[in-house]
Amino acid sequence: MAIGAALLFALAGAGTASAHAELESTDPSQSAVLIVPPRQVVLHFDEPVEIDFGSVTVFGPRGTRVDEGGTHHPSGDSHSVAVPLPSGLGKGTYVVAWRVISADSHPVHGAFLFSVGSAAGAVAAHSLANALSAATGSTAVGVVFGVIRFVVFAGLLVLVGLTATVMLVWRGAARMRRVRRVLWASWAVLLLGTIASIAVQGVYAAALPLAHVFNPSLFGEVLHTRFGEVAGARIVLLIAAVPILSGLGAWAEHRRAGRWWLLGAAVLGLGLLATPGLSGHAATTGNPAVGMALDLGHLGAAALWIGGLALLAAVLIPGVPAAERPPDSVELARRFSPFALGAVAVVVATGLLQSVRQVGSIYALLNTVYGLTLLTKVALVTVLVGLGAVSRRLVVGRWAFAVPRRSAGATDTVPTAGEPGAVDQEPLDASRATAADCKGRTVATLPVVRRRRVATTRLQRSVLAEVTVAAAVLMVTALLVNAVPAKLAAAQPFVQTFDVLGVQVNAIVDPARVGTGNQFHFYVLGSLGQPQAIPSLTATIRLPESRTGAIEVPLVVASPGHFQASDVDIPEAGRWRLEVTIRTSVTDEATVHANVPVR
Repeated sequence: MAIGAALLFALAGAGTASAHAELESTDPSQSAVLIVPPRQVVLHFDEPVEIDFGSVTVFGPRGTRVDEGGTHHPSGDSHSVAVPLPSGLGKGTYVVAWRVISADSHPVHGAFLFSVGSAAGAVAAHSLANALSAATGSTAVGVVFGVIRFVVFAGLLVLVGLTATVMLVWRGAARMRRVRRVLWASWAVLLLGTIASIAVQGVYAAALPLAHVFNPSLFGEVLHTRFGEVAGARIVLLIAAVPILSGLGAWAEHRRAGRWWLLGAAVLGLGLLATPGLSGHAATTGNPAVGMALDLGHLGAAALWIGGLALLAAVLIPGVPAAERPPDSVELARRFSPFALGAVAVVVATGLLQSVRQVGSIYALLNTVYGLTLLTKVALVTVLVGLGAVSRRLVVGRWAFAVPRRSAGATDTVPTAGEPGAVDQEPLDASRATAADCKGRTVATLPVVRRRRVATTRLQRSVLAEVTVAAAVLMVTALLVNAVPAKLAAAQPFVQTFDVLGVQVNAIVDPARVGTGNQFHFYVLGSLGQPQAIPSLTATIRLPESRTGAIEVPLVVASPGHFQASDVDIPEAGRWRLEVTIRTSVTDEATVHANVPVR
């Protein structure tokens, strides 16, 4: 049960982890050979994209930039990006490098080729395009941004969750200096983390070194993007939360007089929890209302869980003054237990729905970076749920220490031999018993005072372990936010290049899924990168572990050097073996192989 709940919880990812924009088509089309030179390059994406830090750059056959600049949204279409070209482009192969910002605030980039007149120079252009596509931003920027995301998540969940736990479980905690310090520390961490995220988003989106993080112009440009607007709104909400946090103690003393305070706290808490989704994919794809509702439910439940752990940790860590200490820390944990159980249920329910949107299939879970990172989180959350179960058993289950009520004048005694509840073990003296003395003894042989101490000690260890594992879960969550979701990563077409018989054959299977609709493309290029006509090219696919025999791919010649087949039916999932036979002359023939993963 715990493992299943952990799996569903982890499948939700970060709650706000979202898909990056995907390039759907280009004009000119990729690898096209045009007779008439184009006057602009247009890229079409599957979602709105921002170009504040992006650009579309076109390099000519000599490697020099030939576009006229001025990247823009043609006709105001936020899904498309265009850049004008000069008239009279010369013959040869051109490289288009593009970089845009997805609706979820993550940059995406790539490169492709098109030719005018002939594909001369395609080999060098292909190498340049591969280098531009593979280029990544600064590693230092990525690491710093990952740390900042962790800090923001931790600050947000502790601030909102601890405030909610104080109101729901034990309002007396508002009088504890340690609890107030944790609240203000989480507020400061969230504020500073948000400001830092604005600064780092600039260099992250523009693929600049970390040294440019203090560039004020970049900071200002980020504020005009969706990410910057949401970050600014979060800062405003944090400033508005100052009187709420300052009045927490007064509300705890006069609960009925603080209804407006309670309403303000609820509104600000929901507003803060909404900010990750507003700058992510929850509010930009599908039904925004459903996406935001799932996001709020998931983050709210996680915040309550983390906030409860923070409260218990603040209470159980030694050093709390006697005047601020709760009457019974085990009883406090018992009161929080139903809220924790409800939070887990909500996290599981919202996580199950979000997993369908972010993962989509077992194949995607097991064969993508996102999926493998998610499996790491599954392992951590499994441990976390298990530790939570231990804590619950300590306070409400059969491991709980039942402490009898003491009447006036009663002392910490245990039953003597022959009385009900007596055991065959010598009772301990409450004033002299130590932890070592209690080791190995049954609960009934321990004095009441020692029972409380041992129960508290065990609860301390369990809560400390939960807090440690929860921090690790948040770290993995920060990684998931930046990863391409499994569903999108698994949807990428299969691409393979073969060098055989003096030609280069580029094979594409798109989308490589079970069922009809699969397209096969084979491009044959000569030594200069030009399309090379050959006598024949045939292909078959076969699933080795299946009884299904080899399936012939019905290829036709679409243009010189281009063989294609449309609407191919692949009946089963698995790693299909693609066999391609190339004949370049009457006597020259060769066969190459590749494994095509079909999901």
